[in-house]
Amino acid sequence: MMIKKIVFMTLLFGVISMNSQCKKGKVLFTIENNPVYTSEFLHVYNKNKDVVSEENKKSIEEYLELFVNYKLKLREAYELKLDTIPSYRSEFNKYKNQLIEPFLKDRSVSDRLVKEAYDRMKKEVRARHILVRFSPGAKPSDTLKAYQKIIKARNLVIAGENFESVAEKFSEDKDRAGKVNNGGDLGYFTAFSMLYPFETAAYTTAIGDVSIPFKTKYGYHIVKVEDVRDSKGEIQVAHIMIADKKTDKSFAKKQIDDIYKKMQQGDEFSFLAKKYSDDKASAVKGGVIRKFSLSKMIQPFANISFNLKNIGDVSEPFQTKFGWHIVKLIKKFPIQDFDVLKEELAKKVAKGERSVLIGKSIVTKLKKKYSYKLKNDVLNKVLDSDNKINIENATVLTIEKENYSTNALKNYLLKNKGKNYKDFVDDRLIDYYKNHLEYEDEDYANTLNEYRDGLLLFDLLQKRIWTKAEKDTIGLQEFFNKNRADYNWKKRATAAIASCTRSEKANLVQKLMSEGKTVNEIKELVNEGATIHVLFHSGDYEIDSRKLPKGFVVKEGVSKVYSDDSKHFSVVNVAAILNSSPKELNDVKGKVISDYQNYLEKQWIKELHNKYKVAIKKRRVKKLIKKYN
Repeated sequence: MMIKKIVFMTLLFGVISMNSQCKKGKVLFTIENNPVYTSEFLHVYNKNKDVVSEENKKSIEEYLELFVNYKLKLREAYELKLDTIPSYRSEFNKYKNQLIEPFLKDRSVSDRLVKEAYDRMKKEVRARHILVRFSPGAKPSDTLKAYQKIIKARNLVIAGENFESVAEKFSEDKDRAGKVNNGGDLGYFTAFSMLYPFETAAYTTAIGDVSIPFKTKYGYHIVKVEDVRDSKGEIQVAHIMIADKKTDKSFAKKQIDDIYKKMQQGDEFSFLAKKYSDDKASAVKGGVIRKFSLSKMIQPFANISFNLKNIGDVSEPFQTKFGWHIVKLIKKFPIQDFDVLKEELAKKVAKGERSVLIGKSIVTKLKKKYSYKLKNDVLNKVLDSDNKINIENATVLTIEKENYSTNALKNYLLKNKGKNYKDFVDDRLIDYYKNHLEYEDEDYANTLNEYRDGLLLFDLLQKRIWTKAEKDTIGLQEFFNKNRADYNWKKRATAAIASCTRSEKANLVQKLMSEGKTVNEIKELVNEGATIHVLFHSGDYEIDSRKLPKGFVVKEGVSKVYSDDSKHFSVVNVAAILNSSPKELNDVKGKVISDYQNYLEKQWIKELHNKYKVAIKKRRVKKLIKKYN
C-alpha cells in the first residue's frame, strides 16, 4: 500500500523530487529567493522522458510548468510544517524501513535459502503434527514443562502407539470446538506454506518417521511425515459463479444447475460465464482467473480444480462460501526452471521467516565494519538484579562515537521479553547502520529523498484537495450544477433478453414474445423439463452494453433473432427506450468528485502563485527549449 502511494504521487505530478546528491549548477528559477537549479530540472525531465510513452511526452515548457507547481506545493507543505506531524514521521519511517531492507541482507545466505526453497517447491509433503503451546515470553520452567510433554508424546509414538490417538491426547492445535483436526493431519503442503522451522522439519524427516521436537513461535512440535510426492505446480481455470441471495436461498443453486444443463447441451463455457457469472472481474474474460497452487485457494475450490485431469474438463456444480461454481480446467503449470523463479523466490525469502537467518549474517559483517565496545563492568551491574547502585546515565555500549545508556538497555529488555543484552548490541548495530546509510550510499540517499517529498505531498493533497472534495457536499453540488451538461446517460433500452442455443427455439421465443407471453410462460413452453433451451435476463441497458447482441438496433418491441455465431441466438423485447438524458449527482458521484478535485487543484495552484514569488530565468529556459525541443 505504501509503495503504491509513492508511485501514485510520481504519476500525479509527472515529476520526481530532486535529490541532494545532484550537482547544483545554474539557477533556473527561484521561489521566494530560494534557488531551484537547471541540473535538478533536467534530472527530472530526462528521467521522465525515458519512461513516458511517446504520445504522453511533454515539451520543456509543459514540464517546467509542472515542475514549478510541484515545487510550490512542496514549499507549502514545509511552510505548514507537515513534515513534523507524528503521523507523517511514522509513515515515512515505515517507507524508510521498506527501502532499507535490501541493504540488511547477506547475499550469500539469501542465495542458499532461495535454492533450498526451490528444491522444496518441487515436492509436496503430507504430514501430521502434535503441538504443545507456550507463550513467547514464557518462563523457563513453563517452556521446560512444554518440552517434557512433547517428549512424552514422541516416546509414545516411537513405542508404537497410533500417532492420531496420541495427537488427540496431547496436541493443543485445536479448532474452536476444542477438537484436534483429524489426528493432526495437515494434508499436503509445500515450501512457504508453513512456518520455516516447521517446513524444515517436514522436509528433512523421512516418510513414516517422527521428527525430533522443534520450536516455533507457537510452542514445541513433532511431525510425522506420511507421504512425499512431486508437486502439482499451479493450474489456471475458468469458473462461473452464482452468488447466494439473502432473499432467495435456492436461487443460486437453481441458476447454476440451469447453466450446467445448458453447457451439457452444447453452450460454450466462456459464453455462459460472460452472460451469467456474478464474478464480474473474470466474467468479461470468459470466467478465466489467475493461476494458483493447491495451498493458495479456498477449499473445496482448489481440490475440485486440481482433480480435473484433462485440459477442458468441467466440474459439476459445487458450493463455497461465496456461492455456487462450475470450474473448467484451462492450463497446467508445472514447476518452472530455477532461473525463471529465482527472482520471485528471493522476494519471498526476504519477507518470510528465512530473513532472520539473513539478518544474523549481516550483523556479523557490521561487527567487522564498525568499531564498537560493550562495557562489561557496567553491564554486570545492570544484569545483577540485587545491585542498588544508580547507574541510569552510565554508558554501556559505544558504536563509533555514539553512546548507548544503561537506561536504554533496561527499556529494551523490558519491552522485548525473551531477548538479552546480546540482542541489544545486535539491534543497536543495525540501527546505527540504518541511520548512517544515507551518508554512506548515494543511491539509497537519492531514493530516500524522493520518498520523503512524495509522501509529504501526498499528505498535503489528501488534506487540501482530496478529502475536501469528498466532504464538501455543498461545493460538490454547486460544481455539478455548473457542469451538468458534461454528465449524461447514453441512449438506453428497458429490455428482456432471451438467449438460446438453437435457432428454432429462438424463433419460437420471438413468436411467443410477440404474442405477449410473460418470461415465465415462455420458459414453461420452450424448456423441456430438465432440458433448458432459453435463459433470460432483464434491465436497463445502454446501447453499447455487452449484454445486448452485436449490431442490435434499438427500437421498441420484439427484435429479430440475432446470432453471434452458429451456436448462440438472442431475442430482445424492448419495453421502452430512454433517450440520452442528464444524470443526477448520485448516478455519477465518483466521476464528479474526481473532476471537482482537479478543479480545486487548479484553483489552489493559482493561490500558491499569488502567495509565493516565482522568478524564472527566461534566458536559461530559452536555451533549454532550443536544445531539447
